[in-house]
Amino acid sequence: MEKPKKVGTPTVFGLAWHRYSIIMSVVSDASARIISTLFYFTVVVPFGIASRLFSDALDRNGTATWHDREPVPTDVESARLQG
Repeated sequence: MEKPKKVGTPTVFGLAWHRYSIIMSVVSDASARIISTLFYFTVVVPFGIASRLFSDALDRNGTATWHDREPVPTDVESARLQG
């Protein structure tokens, strides 16, 4: 008669799955870093360079929105008439 296995003893499949999950966590971490780096240098950096070259951040070529006003008198009597 064969002895029953204790609960919690590692089987061959369980041990293989545990080692596989450790290896794949390292591989997935490395691939995520590689994919993120490739995305950054192929999408974000060219977009930033293009926006820096082709945009006018200070709006230097825009039209002024100032309105010409009549000069304000600076004498004391005008100041009293303001209210």
